[in-house]
Amino acid sequence: MIYVVVRRTTDWENEAVFRAQIPEGFRPAVELWNATFTMPYHCFRRELKRIAQRSLSRLDGVACVRREEVPDDAVVVSTDDDDWFSPRLAEVLEANLDGRHLGYHWPSKYLEVPVNWRHQLGRIRRTIFPRTPPQWICTTNNYAVVMRAVTAPLIASHMEASRWFVAHPQEVKRLGEPLSVMNRTLASITTLRSKRSRSALIRKFRRYRRLYRRALAPELSWCEPYVALMRDLMDELRVKD
Repeated sequence: MIYVVVRRTTDWENEAVFRAQIPEGFRPAVELWNATFTMPYHCFRRELKRIAQRSLSRLDGVACVRREEVPDDAVVVSTDDDDWFSPRLAEVLEANLDGRHLGYHWPSKYLEVPVNWRHQLGRIRRTIFPRTPPQWICTTNNYAVVMRAVTAPLIASHMEASRWFVAHPQEVKRLGEPLSVMNRTLASITTLRSKRSRSALIRKFRRYRRLYRRALAPELSWCEPYVALMRDLMDELRVKD
């Protein structure tokens, strides 16, 4: 059995609770969203979570549990509440478990519009020079660890996981098949916080609408059902007059 832990996130169901949980520095971005679109920010994030939960519900050989429910020596994958997994997650991981490694990671795949020009340049550089190392080996949901005292803290932070993976290469195994997708949406903190005006947010919104209509790479064909749901969600998101 492979265990999946969804990291703690904001409560998207209750607007009052959500507003009480917003970090003060992110509050202006949420207000900009709500002034721009007919669908409130917390409702959009609630729908993102539901799409991700559909992805989790289709995984065989996987149990979604709270962090404290993961038994010692179990293989655990952590994720944010809006990302997706391949149906082959458990099959591929179990085929590669060997008793020698405590960490496993696979290629990071994103659905996103570049956040800014620096981000765009980085993507171009990796296209031209595919051996360019990523900033982080581990991203939100492209790694698994065997639950031990030394690896337990890595579940909560992909940055801590990356540092540990780099420092312990003999205990880490790389898998070649992409088993997950990071769906960095218009509502992601990284994307939304970078928008300071209504016009800039609307321009990004239009680019995101086009994103979910593009053809997927063959290796990511498994996530077409979730991309289709994202297309529908983006069609429901309307700009206020």
